[in-house]
Amino acid sequence: MPIYEYLCQHCKKVTERIHRPDSIPKKVRCETKGCGRMARRVLSSHGAIQCDSVNDVKWLPSACQTLLKHGERPLTSRSEYKRYLKQNNLECKG
Repeated sequence: MPIYEYLCQHCKKVTERIHRPDSIPKKVRCETKGCGRMARRVLSSHGAIQCDSVNDVKWLPSACQTLLKHGERPLTSRSEYKRYLKQNNLECKG
């Protein structure tokens, strides 16, 4: 089950809760000792892949520096990256 984060506007602490996808509350009680106010659900970055405006992964430039030989045209998209790996009999792990 997914972990959801809730931010308390009063004490600024984040509370994590596990909920079934069909029953996700927008607010939960803050777990900080002495607070107990309602915390609102916030967008969590855990488990996310950071992408730029065209949905290409941020690590693509560093992966290209490692993979490409001097003088090869830089890869600009995930599909080019996957094609390059396949053409060079390489495999993406992890």
